[in-house]
Amino acid sequence: MHPPNRSAPGRRDDRGHGGGRRGVPFLSRRREVGFRGRDERSVDAGEPSAAEEKLPPVPPAGAEEIVSGKGPPLGAHVSVAGGVHTAPERGKRIGADVVQIFSKQNTRWMGKALEEEDARALRDESDRTGVRVAAIHCAYLINLGSAKEDVRTRSLYALEDEASRAAMLGVPYLVMHPGSCGDDPVEEGVSRIAAAIRSFGKFPKGVTLLLENTAGQGNSIGRTMAQLRELLDAAGNPADVAVCLDSAHLFESGYDIGTAAGWDALLTEMKGKKILPLVRMWHLNGSKTAMGSRVDRHEHIGEGRIDVSAFRRILNHKGFSELPMILETPKGEDDEFTMDLRNLAMLRNLIA
Repeated sequence: MHPPNRSAPGRRDDRGHGGGRRGVPFLSRRREVGFRGRDERSVDAGEPSAAEEKLPPVPPAGAEEIVSGKGPPLGAHVSVAGGVHTAPERGKRIGADVVQIFSKQNTRWMGKALEEEDARALRDESDRTGVRVAAIHCAYLINLGSAKEDVRTRSLYALEDEASRAAMLGVPYLVMHPGSCGDDPVEEGVSRIAAAIRSFGKFPKGVTLLLENTAGQGNSIGRTMAQLRELLDAAGNPADVAVCLDSAHLFESGYDIGTAAGWDALLTEMKGKKILPLVRMWHLNGSKTAMGSRVDRHEHIGEGRIDVSAFRRILNHKGFSELPMILETPKGEDDEFTMDLRNLAMLRNLIA
């Protein structure tokens, strides 16, 4: 399945962030720096940056909890209110090494056009703070597994928009829920998602699509390692498509990651299905719902149903030691920083 022609009625001009795979070059300014540590070029730290001035202060009680620099790169999904360039400063205020963002409103198909100035401002803030945007999370509307052709077509357009935004901003990972097949058999949903990924073609240079495992809610696809493998095989195992694992989704879909036996069983399955080498990122979340509930509800680390030992195993697994690990836990009622500070502090205390 291919999206309709770009000049079709209703297709707006994306002004500089349209997809490059159809002959229009992506405005990618990706800088070859790691997730951690500053680039040699930095912004003068003598005066507050525009991003700093836009954000509320960190609650004093949380400042002493920031202990950065050991173990895997840790962070959280943060707001971009005020502009995408505010994300690194938000990460700095919670002691993050990396952050994940939405690059636009997550309930809209398409986003406001990004300009080169947006990318430049984000680079400058990343240099100043030492915090990198590891991933953009795709909008929740995208459903490549839908039985409705118009939904799949709009989803492809939206994915193309997300990919071009990631390229322009220099963000290496694009996280996407594979989709839901509704009342149709899972096999049909897998086939539709795989066909859409094949139709999309190559992602822009420097951008990798990460398929996120799901809790299985609403017949969402990707809840098991077997489903992920089936989907990847059907898509032709493209080199620019890999996997993001979510701890809450694993637990909610039926993997008992809170016990040593359950964790070992998961690793064995991941190795058998050849998923382990494809894991590029983790979402670290507790779960409000029971194991196997197939109901996706995130909770703070150490609260809810997932034993804290699960996070210790993930954080200290040698195969994951360099992977970005992102919180998607509830924010505080009074401010956006306190709970992330506490959750990150708890995670760092689990690193051996």
